Amino acid sequence: MTSGNPVLNSPYDEPIWHYATDAEGSLNYKDIRQGRRIFTPDIQVIPTRQGPQSSAFELNDMKAEYGEHLINLCRAEVGKWRTAKYPNTTRISKELLTFWFDNPERHAVKKLFFAQQEAVETAVWLNEVADKSNAGQHILNLLRNGQHTVSDDPADQLPRIAFKMATGTGKTVVMACLICYHYFNRQEYRNDTRFADYFLIVAPGITIKSRLGVLYVDTKNKNPKDIEDYYRIRGLIPPSMEHRLENLNARLVITNYHTFEPKTLQGNKRSPFDGKVDLEGNKIDTDNKEDFSQVVKRTLGKFKLGSRLLILNDEAHHCYLPKSKSKTTDNEEADENARAAVWFSGLREIAKKFKLEAVYDLSATPYYLTGSGYTPYSLFPWVVSDFGLIEAIESGLVKIPFLPESDNTQELTMPVLRNLYDHVKEELPKKGQRGQRKAAAAEGNKITEQAPHLPSLVKGALDQFYNHYVDYFNGIRKIQEERASLFSAPPVFIVVCNNTGVSKEVYKYIAGYQYQDADGNTVTVQGVKDLFSNYDSVTGNPLKRPPTLLIDSDALENSEQINDDFKKIFASEIEEFKKDYVRLHGQGSIDKISDPEILREVVNTVGQQGKLGSHIRCVVSVSMLTEGWDANTVTHIMGLRAFGSQLLCEQVAGRALRRMNYFLQGYDKDGNPTTDKRKVVIEKFPPEYAHIIGVPFKMFKGGTAEPPPPPVELTQIAAIPERQAEMEITFPNVVGYRVENLDGEIQHDFSNIEKYEIDGSKFPTETIMASPISPTEEKLEVKGVLEKRDQELIFLITKELIKYHFCDDEGNPQFQKFHKLKSIVEEWYHEKVVLLNITDPRYKRLLYFEEPKKIVDHIARGINPQHNTTEHIRPVFNYYNKFSSTKYVNGNTVKGVYQTEKSHINYVVMDSEWEGICAKTLEEIESVECYVKNQFLGFTIPYTKDGKDRQYYPDFIARIKTKNQPLTTINLIIEISGMSKDKAEKKWFVENRWLPAVNALKDKYDYPEWHFIEVANDIRNIRNQLIEKIQSI
Repeated sequence: MTSGNPVLNSPYDEPIWHYATDAEGSLNYKDIRQGRRIFTPDIQVIPTRQGPQSSAFELNDMKAEYGEHLINLCRAEVGKWRTAKYPNTTRISKELLTFWFDNPERHAVKKLFFAQQEAVETAVWLNEVADKSNAGQHILNLLRNGQHTVSDDPADQLPRIAFKMATGTGKTVVMACLICYHYFNRQEYRNDTRFADYFLIVAPGITIKSRLGVLYVDTKNKNPKDIEDYYRIRGLIPPSMEHRLENLNARLVITNYHTFEPKTLQGNKRSPFDGKVDLEGNKIDTDNKEDFSQVVKRTLGKFKLGSRLLILNDEAHHCYLPKSKSKTTDNEEADENARAAVWFSGLREIAKKFKLEAVYDLSATPYYLTGSGYTPYSLFPWVVSDFGLIEAIESGLVKIPFLPESDNTQELTMPVLRNLYDHVKEELPKKGQRGQRKAAAAEGNKITEQAPHLPSLVKGALDQFYNHYVDYFNGIRKIQEERASLFSAPPVFIVVCNNTGVSKEVYKYIAGYQYQDADGNTVTVQGVKDLFSNYDSVTGNPLKRPPTLLIDSDALENSEQINDDFKKIFASEIEEFKKDYVRLHGQGSIDKISDPEILREVVNTVGQQGKLGSHIRCVVSVSMLTEGWDANTVTHIMGLRAFGSQLLCEQVAGRALRRMNYFLQGYDKDGNPTTDKRKVVIEKFPPEYAHIIGVPFKMFKGGTAEPPPPPVELTQIAAIPERQAEMEITFPNVVGYRVENLDGEIQHDFSNIEKYEIDGSKFPTETIMASPISPTEEKLEVKGVLEKRDQELIFLITKELIKYHFCDDEGNPQFQKFHKLKSIVEEWYHEKVVLLNITDPRYKRLLYFEEPKKIVDHIARGINPQHNTTEHIRPVFNYYNKFSSTKYVNGNTVKGVYQTEKSHINYVVMDSEWEGICAKTLEEIESVECYVKNQFLGFTIPYTKDGKDRQYYPDFIARIKTKNQPLTTINLIIEISGMSKDKAEKKWFVENRWLPAVNALKDKYDYPEWHFIEVANDIRNIRNQLIEKIQSI
């Protein structure tokens, strides 16, 4: 096989080719093997290329090891049964299977993919055929054994059968087929207990539940062109059976798992004592919650108890019985164990009220998560079919991913843009929007719109990735990929962020923002990316059709984008949406539609012509887009968040992998596209591509479904709420220092100032993107800043220098000094800025991406050095979190601990005995009110060495009562471990920078004075040293 199309197989046939795959799951695009790749339980989420030395072993050489796996056994037996034309089934089953999968008359666009065919066939074979042969009996026994691994309690051993199908392979159609299979058989054979009377579909959330509405029969639209259910749209109903279809709705419920949570009873259903007051005046709360009989009545009221029920779980990896009480670590946004317990217990209770035929699980990632109590990433042991992401790529069912393969930095393990978040996480806001608002409110402040603060590496990554997107937007496509046309929707660029604080900064940076100046005038700041800016570049007014959308829980809860402006901007689209809504839900329903529903409609119609979200080019999100969001126009995804698991990597990347077009292209024997039907030997989809950065895919191996070994004993280190009032210690988050310049002549001397380094060993200016299944490579490059002039950059740096270092006490900039300062900046730019690992001097302009304050702080150290003394030093606080506190401490340790009494935190973590001795001494000294060990606290003192900013973590903070009159308290920083390295620099910055800077503002911010002591190299005399220090203050 030659050709430029890396897609190997027809999507409608069982795969007959695969790329050679090594034991690590990496592919060799030069080595195409015949036959289907054997299933192995080790997970390669997104395939990667093999290195220059290809493996001598290929996965299919391991058939002896993996051939007896349940999935491989099912494939073999179902394959034989398929070849034999479906014997040993009912007449209805055979008619349906033949109509769906062996029907030459079926229209090309209504053909079912082999991924769908295999899942449906496996379900039917297990239900009707497996028990008729020894091989089938063996498979059923393996399946039952897998179902029993959940628990020894028979009530927990649900009859679950899972189908693993990659994102984009059509799970919803499989659900429709399985419902039809049971429904029509049950209509014909009412007493056959193999077929269900009723159907319950369970989804993980509102978006997916809404999308699954296509599984209700559309009884409103009579015109075939307007019908909206999948049974007719996808041609799943033989003409002879169509008259029976409309009764299906009475036997079908679609819900999300949240409905299984018992609700608090209201009105006359409550206890008569609830809410009343007892004899002692206390309010009575009887915790009036529904019992599960009431939950079933509310959820499945139209189903007859005791009848046969089939349950279908969509995104079924969320449904399991947790064996651990801790939280899972795979998903920051939610406690998966808590969600899973609600979902699983709901099904278990329903199974007691009905005869549960089967629970069909559909998921791209049916694995146990870290912290679930099972072996992390082990496959659910009841998975019976697998059409994974690699097979979906090789069959053209999804886009081919391009990932960062290499770059020109000195990173040895993974290119910087592959694992972007790890390189910048310390520079991003820790709190989301709500957390920032809450903290500001606690201080009596209100958050005002500030300029976005993003790490230089994030700006550089956005610049490179955006330049690549612009080429795509302008219609440039890769080999054999379909060209853009007048009717093509714009490609969509997604940024997935860690929290709402980060997403807001990214959104403001690329899309622009508005703020009120001191005179109350609205000032517009353009987005730095022209195609994504939401403001007119000439007038500054918001665009009528804004191309960038910020979507996250904060936007929904606070309606930040559902204001009057939003409604004006989307006026015509909203009107059309409301008409559709009335048509679906009837007159009067539109009055009930909420603003979040309108926003959800915008999100769900991104890229769909004529719909509310048709013009969206960029979506900045937090966690809303991991599941159930099926825009197929996504071509670029940038991850800017922690990825606790490879499953989350696949879910996020899956948003980019759904195909746009499903039109087959004929290929001749040499693999070249042809329209000559005489030469066509195979029909395949033309390739489509997705580009993904910041999502750190790697191979990870799944274990067996046995319980994991006993965990290492962990001790939780956390704040004790009852001690907060008396023992909370707050501290300033200082990120740097500034010198207060006085009026007078400006002098400068850079001779003693180290060079300012632009480190090309860590900042990629070029990144090679590669696909695992083709030799094609693409280059991401920094371009935007190279097109700017040096003088423009010097001008901007001078403005920032005045802003941070040359303002009066009222904050008014001293622009009269601009000319002199500009000449100083120019000298600094040419003499002190050096490039590491980069030879082209134009790359000095990467300073555009640097944090302005970092640059001007460096320059300011060479200006008026005679003022560079302690009385002129002031702190620069963390932009997002000016102060922090012991109340945020939370973590786990395997080290020894010392139990506390005079600390807000429950234990002191002992790196050695010294920490325990220090804690014991502080407990015993009477003048110590409270103390805290700097573990999980995040208390740092910034210092500089060799021109690089570093962080020093002292050991303890203690709050001390002094004997001075009037009585006061002070905070004492205690160092006991000798500062290990950079001791001189750390000590100098503590005593000459941090302490004078922080204490200069103690009255302004009303906190105690700070002091410092080092217990040098000998812990035996710690008590005397501490008491002497306290008495000397």
